[in-house]
This record gives sequence, C-alpha cells and structure tokens, in this order.
Amino acid sequence: MWVCVSESFEVDVLVQKILEAATGGKQPGLQLQTLASQLEGYISGKKYLLVLDDVWNFDLGKWEVLRSILNGGGSGSKILVTTRIENYATMMNRGSSHPPHVLKGLSSPQSWSLLRLVVSGGDHQLANEPHNTINVEEIQTEVMKKSVGVPLAVKTLASLLYFKNPQTEWLSFLRSDKLLSADQEGSILHNLKLSYDYLPSHLKRCFVLCSLFPKDYEIDVNQLIYKWIALGLIKSSPNGSKQSLFSLGLEYLMDLTWRSFFQEIKRGWLGNIESCKMHDLIHDLAVSIAGHADEITENTWYISLNHDLWCPSELASHLAKAKRLRAFNVPYKKWYQSGTTWDEFSFKTFVSNSGSLRVLDFKNSGMEVLPHHLQELKHLRYLNLAFNDKISRLPSSVTMLQNLQVLNLCGCRSLLEFPKDFNKLVNLWVLNCRDCFALTHMPVGLGELSRLERLSWFVVGRDSSVHKHRGGLSELKNLNNLRGILQIVNLGHLRGTKILSSPSLAFTIGGEANLKGKTHLEHLSLLWDDGNTRKGREEMAACLKGCEEDVQFDESLLESLQPHSNLKTFSVKGYIGRRLPIWMNSLNQLVTLQLAWCKLHHELHHLQGLPILEKLILGGLIELEHMDEDEDVDSWVMNEGAQKNESKPFFPSLKDLALRGCPRLKGWRRKPPQFPKLSKLVISQCPLLTSMPSFPRLDTELELLYSNIQPLLDTMNMSVIGHIVPSSTSCSSSSLYPSSSCEVEGLQYPLSKLKKMHIGGIYYPPKEWLHGMQHLTSLQEIRIDECLGLEETLYWHNISHVPNIKICGKYIKIGGEYLLNEDYWNNFPQILQVWNFLLSYLPLFSLHQLSIYFQKSYL
Repeated sequence: MWVCVSESFEVDVLVQKILEAATGGKQPGLQLQTLASQLEGYISGKKYLLVLDDVWNFDLGKWEVLRSILNGGGSGSKILVTTRIENYATMMNRGSSHPPHVLKGLSSPQSWSLLRLVVSGGDHQLANEPHNTINVEEIQTEVMKKSVGVPLAVKTLASLLYFKNPQTEWLSFLRSDKLLSADQEGSILHNLKLSYDYLPSHLKRCFVLCSLFPKDYEIDVNQLIYKWIALGLIKSSPNGSKQSLFSLGLEYLMDLTWRSFFQEIKRGWLGNIESCKMHDLIHDLAVSIAGHADEITENTWYISLNHDLWCPSELASHLAKAKRLRAFNVPYKKWYQSGTTWDEFSFKTFVSNSGSLRVLDFKNSGMEVLPHHLQELKHLRYLNLAFNDKISRLPSSVTMLQNLQVLNLCGCRSLLEFPKDFNKLVNLWVLNCRDCFALTHMPVGLGELSRLERLSWFVVGRDSSVHKHRGGLSELKNLNNLRGILQIVNLGHLRGTKILSSPSLAFTIGGEANLKGKTHLEHLSLLWDDGNTRKGREEMAACLKGCEEDVQFDESLLESLQPHSNLKTFSVKGYIGRRLPIWMNSLNQLVTLQLAWCKLHHELHHLQGLPILEKLILGGLIELEHMDEDEDVDSWVMNEGAQKNESKPFFPSLKDLALRGCPRLKGWRRKPPQFPKLSKLVISQCPLLTSMPSFPRLDTELELLYSNIQPLLDTMNMSVIGHIVPSSTSCSSSSLYPSSSCEVEGLQYPLSKLKKMHIGGIYYPPKEWLHGMQHLTSLQEIRIDECLGLEETLYWHNISHVPNIKICGKYIKIGGEYLLNEDYWNNFPQILQVWNFLLSYLPLFSLHQLSIYFQKSYL
C-alpha cells in the first residue's frame, strides 16, 4: 500500500487513502469510526507493507491514533515513512529498534549515470554506451555541483538538457543563471522552492536573512540567532511561556536544519551546535527569494557587500540612499588585508543616514579608532566589533545606545577598558569580551545590568576590590541569569593585593561572586593568569611559584568560588593550592573537567564523586604523584551489597582521558578496575606513570609520548575477553593467544577495537611491546616517533595489516600500499638491514612488483 501524505496529516483522510490503496475502491463521505473499522477488518491478521510518502506536516497525537488503527496487521507488518524533515522521522520512529535511515546524495558517477539514463529516454543500453561529448569531466562536475546528488535535481537537469546539443550547449547551459531562477518552472531552484513554500512564516523570514552570508560560509550559530532577535524575527511564545528568545531561536535553527536548509553541523563537546553551513543551491534559493539587487535604494533593508567592491568614502554616499536600512555587514577580509579602514568622516556620513539600523557587523574590519557618532544609531541592537585588534578604547557614546542588546568584542586584543556609565546599557543581554588580553578590569556598574545572560569573560583587575573605578568580583553577585560560558581570568591579581593577604578575606571576596546562585551556568573556567594560551611551558611554570601565604590564599579563594551543581564543564588553571575543595564532589552533573598548571600536592582529592564525568584533562600538574587519596581507604569501596574485594570504578563514565606534563605522576596507589567506557587516552611526558586502570576496550585513539610504556604492556598482556572452548589437548583455556585448534566464542583481544595509535619517545622499548599487535584488527593508523632502537625490536609482520603506517615522521604505508622510496631508506642506512627487513618481515607472498633504487653512497 502506497499513500502520498503531502501537506495533510488528518487521520480520517489518511485512513481513507490507505483503505482505497488496499482495496482499490473509493470510500467517499464516511466517518472516521466507519473507515477505521473497515481498515482494521481488512488488515486483520494480514502481513502488510505500508508506505507513507512525503510527510510534510506531522502531529504526534494523530500519529498515535493512526498507529493504533494499523496495529491489527499480521506479524512482520511494516510501515515505511519518507520525509524531508529529520525530526518527523525521529518522532514517528519512537519505539522501533531501527534508527531512521538518512538518505545520502548520489555520488558524482551515480548522478552522471542517472542523468544519462533520463536523457536516453530510459534506454539502459544507450545510456551505458561511451559518450562522445567533449568536456565530459567538466560537464560531470557541473552536474554534481548543481544537483548536489539529489535525484530530483538530476532528473530536472536531464529534462532541461534533453533537447540541447551535448557537444555545444550542455556545458554553457549548466554554467548559466537560468538554472538558478526560482520562478522558472522546471528549474532546480523552482523545485527546491517547494521546501521553502511549506515553511511557517516565521521560519521564512529567518531563512531569507541567511542570504547575507557568502557561499560556503561557516555560520556562527550564536551570532545568527542574536541577529534574528535584534531584527525582531523571533517573537515570544503567545502562550505566556517563559522560554528565552535565544532558546526559541535555537528551535528555529533546528527546525530549518531538520528541513535540510542547513548542513555540515558542527557541535561542541556537550552536543551544542556551534556552526553550520548552507549548500550553494540553498544559498542561491535564499538570494533568489530575498531579491538581492546591485543597487542600493531607499527600500533596501539588508546590505552585505562582497570583498573590495567599495571603499568607505564611496560606500558612505551610496548608503545615504538606504533610509530604511536594518542590517549592515562589512566585507572584512580583503579590506583588512589591504589596510583599508573607515575614516571618521565616512563613518559619520554612514551613521547619520542609518537611523533605523538594528544590526551593525564590523567584525575584523581593520578599524583602529571607533568614532564618537555611534550615539546616532538609537535603534541599534546588535554591534559586532570582534577581532578588531587595534581598537584600544570604546567611545563614551557607546553607553548612549540604550537599545543595544548584543555587544561582541571578542578578540579585541588591544582593548584596555570599558567607558564609564556602562550601566546605562540596560537592555544588554550579551557581552562577549573573550580573548581581550589587554583588558585591565571590568566596568563599575556591570552588576546592575539585570538582563545580562551571557558574559563570556570577566577580568579581575589589580586592586579591583578596593578601587572605586574598577569593577571587582562583587559585580557578579546579582547576575544570576548568566548562562552558557563564563571565564574569570586574572584571579592571581587578588593574591598580590596586600590588603587581601588574609585567607579569610579571600574567602569573603570570592563569595561576593555568588557563583553558586547562577543555576543556568553550564561552563565555568577559573584562571589565575590572563587566559592567553600562547604562553610557553617555562612561563607557565613560573606562575606556580608562591609563598605559604599565597598557597593558603588560593585554597580559601577557590573554596569560596563554589559553582552550582548544574555545571557541565569546569576548568581551573594556575591554582597553587595543595588540594581541591570538598565541594568538587557535589558537581554531580559535571561532564568535562580540566586542571591545568596547578600545584596540587601529591594526590587528587575529592574527585571520586563525579558519576557522569566523560572527559578529564590533567596537564602541567608538576607536583602530582597519585590519582587517588592515601588516607581514604574506603574510596574504592564497593557498591552496597558488593563483595569487599570489589571496588568502584574510577570515573565509571569516562570516555576521554588526557594526562600531559605530569613529571612526578606514578599512578594509582590501589590499582582500580579497568575503565569500562574509555574511548580515547593520551599520556604525554609522564615518565614515572606505571600503575593505572587497564583500558582493553579503548576504541578511538591511544597516544603514548615520552612516557613509561608499562600501562600499555599491562593492558595488552591481559587475558582475552571471551570464552575459549578447547577442541584438542594442545589447547589451553588459559592461553593468552590461543592457537588455531581452539574454538573461540565471543573472543575479544585487548585493544582489538582501537583505530589509531601514536607511540613516541620510547627509548629501547622491550621486545614484547608489539607482541600481539596482529590482534589489533581495527587499527587504521599507527605512528611511531623517536623510538631509539626501533629497528631492533619492531616486529613488522605484526603491523602489516595496518593500512597507514608512519615511522619517524615519514609514511611507509598509505591506504594499504607501501611507499618504499629513497626518503624512507635514509632511515635505514645499512643495506643488510634493508634486505633483512624485506625478506624477513614484509608479506612478500602478496607482492606483485618490487623496484629498489640505491644511491651511490650505499655502494
């Protein structure tokens, strides 16, 4: 039974269509109860396949009613649903053991084959004959570019090319603009516009705004939503819901993504969407609908200019015509590289004629001084000055923009301070000053901005707690609507304040931030330095020096900066206290934890109560010796009712572990059980690390650099996971690597699912270190660097199955093929070693051809 659903998802209509498809007869004018009864009777006990094709609209309640009617079919009955909206497929698939199948586009050869089949009138023999058309490869490329592998688009192209000469007209037609007209019936954009026509009106407005971005542009999702809000394209829910406009904007974006208007979605560690792109055809559709023009007129609302078509002085006079301008994006790349900047006169001319402007995006425009005429933009809601790294100060006129909602100063590395009276920006809800490394302090009155929801960067100034013109941590006290990310930098400035040398005063000052009251905050970083990641190892190590008073001060300060337990990621850097505060165990929602360049003494405290932690990064902990506590004998003690010799897993949900630059780290005092879910492990510059949980189920990546190889050997020497059934007297169930005479049930070797391995800085590794490597059957790449004595211990036949092998910075095998060239042999200067290598280790039984070229120096 095949039913085209299209726009209407009404139960009575669908039941009638299904019944007509099943019986072949019409069922006019019947009520739902009658139709349902007839359908139930018809399918009762019968195995059926029902296809619900092209679902555009969907209602979960109506779907449940329809499913209940269809439940009476025989065993093995199936319902197949096709839709362009991924979210609908997910909801309709609830309760099924099979995930929705997302169809991928056709490949370039498949698209070309389909086009030739359609052009040939469906004649397979004719379609498969060699094509005499010149420029075949160019035509094939254009077909793929225009159709993006969508069969409907390929068939549309074929129908348009059917009456044209392949030799003289195809290529020019494929490159013409006729295909990009949404109004021309039969064009690709005309067919794609059907998807746009089905969009709700609020999504149509948001989609059209995306025409301002260049093709293949990586769209910052947050900035896109901020612009939607600033232009009034997102409205509060009419039902009185307290849902924020940003959350609604995120729903809009997801809805457009599910409808395939966005692609190449990039997500952060916690699954939040960070960026997306539009396919070129979708971008062409947006431009076509927006009706972009080459000339600026009085009715122009949105302007985004390409590259260096205008200089500022010329542009300002043209912009004077756009009396209703709402959004303006500066084309920054080529202007910035050529040194062209906006002069004060051009900017004044621009703002004096742009009184209706809501969005002004000057990101990376190369501006050095921001003129004082900003106050004339009284309706401005979004101002983006990010990555203008020559701006050192903002004009005081910025505080006159009382409708301003978003101020983005990210990457303004020369910015020193904010203007006075910053508290006048009463509607500000986003302030991004991340990576403003020269910023000396936060503005006084910041804490009065009650609508502020996103504050990515907070700079603690020197003497800020006693200086009346510098905002201190107390500015954060009442900002309890903050959400997303917050980084507090330069906490070390408090340590150097003489008046705060008392730990008790440090606790008081830290408590004024009231981090525990910020229930919506998800990501928190506490940095004792300025947050500049470009500092070297020696410079960072120097930051960890301090007297006993400084140590006690840091411990009291960190104790007072307790966040809410809702926190998802937490990072601490530059802390010189001996131990972590006890409240760390209360962060039971924590998913990611990073401790970098901290002077924690001997062992980690209070880190065993983090049940859902998935990512742990420890780096530069120069004093750390053990991961577990010595005095807490029961820290590994069992779950309730378990045997006494059973211990709890260390971080049972951990998937990603990185241990870097911990020169004294020895491991765990009481060796815990293996990591049950660990997927990625990095150990670098930890030469004393010998005792740690085993990791036989590691499946993504293992990196072991300049560290002890013992943890790897311990894991590889574990007994196989599974059950071995002896089939002969020569087979032992305790054998580490069973012989072929053993029957294996569910056998799984340690690291058998690992895909990538990088080993480096292991001098004279033991001969058994690659024993069993042949059982790492999933390994796709192995890198071995700076392993002195490698040629004496490396069992090449054990890694011959790995398709990509890189030794000492040179690939010797890529994609399953050996690259035995001159560059590689330079690593083996002795010809005898070369021949021994070839004859003893390489799988020559599968070799088809061998060519060897020697330099004279070898002879």
